[in-house]
Amino acid sequence: MMAYIRKKKIKGKTYYYVVEGVYEEGSKSPSPKQKVIRYLGNIKNILSKFEFWDKHHKKD
Repeated sequence: MMAYIRKKKIKGKTYYYVVEGVYEEGSKSPSPKQKVIRYLGNIKNILSKFEFWDKHHKKD
């Protein structure tokens, strides 16, 4: 299955998750359920991770 990023609003704040669609075996309904693979946090947290990466992995 493919993974994708899902945003979710909780108490007015937006948070992001990496999720994948998973079919439950033996389920009567064939629709996939979303399984959270990783919590990413809010956009500020995500951008800080990219800034950290850029700062510590600069190419010369």
